[in-house]
Amino acid sequence: MVLQIKKLSVSVAVSDKKIVDDLSLQIPDRSVFALVGGSGSGKSTTGLSILRLLAPGLEISGGEIVFAGRDLLKVHTDELRNIRGKEIAMVFQEPLYAFNPVLTIGDQIEEVFSSHTDFPKDKRRSQSLELLRVVGIKEPQRVYHNYPHQLSGGMRQRAMIAQAVALKPKLIIADEPTSSLDVTLQARILELFAKLRQEFDLSVLLITHDLGVVKHMADSVAVMKAGKIVESGMAATVLKNPQHQYTRELLAYAS
Repeated sequence: MVLQIKKLSVSVAVSDKKIVDDLSLQIPDRSVFALVGGSGSGKSTTGLSILRLLAPGLEISGGEIVFAGRDLLKVHTDELRNIRGKEIAMVFQEPLYAFNPVLTIGDQIEEVFSSHTDFPKDKRRSQSLELLRVVGIKEPQRVYHNYPHQLSGGMRQRAMIAQAVALKPKLIIADEPTSSLDVTLQARILELFAKLRQEFDLSVLLITHDLGVVKHMADSVAVMKAGKIVESGMAATVLKNPQHQYTRELLAYAS
């Protein structure tokens, strides 16, 4: 297993309200694991908990998150900083807000290399340009010098994926990576993830509300409602024969 979450709970700091409640899951090596649920189900909070990136006011109140034999909830901040981007990377729903608006795309991809390697400037640049090519950007030189606001939504998403795979992490957390894109661009980004999964030999935790996306991409799926997993299993089995009423509702909405 690339990642194991054991009895994770996330609470609102000033109350006893649990956003994630005693959640456990396992993500196999070289697989796509989908975490599915509606707004407020706790799926994004679960993803952010892995790298301890929770919003102010939320706190992890119990559990373990085990990656490569280490409980990420207990490792020192310096070690966690080294894991972020190098071993586990994140792709956010809207890169326009995730990217730094005053730095070029090239600068921000290079920052991954400068933080985790001793590559000289010319190698950081050449590697960044190659990554932009790998994710299907046809004019990497132009995009390298562009600022995030100068790119389309689909292009920004590709650039963020390039940044995420820069150091060939073992796991990518993709939080609603296609929900802000039109149907055509969604399909292209999902195809890109499938290609990169094979090329970089990585696992993906796909966080989504859309079971249609799960059908095209995931090996396994867990369905969340009100902070709890209500159903899980192989994606093909769950989608074909859902056992929980909430899963049936999500499927009906996706059809």
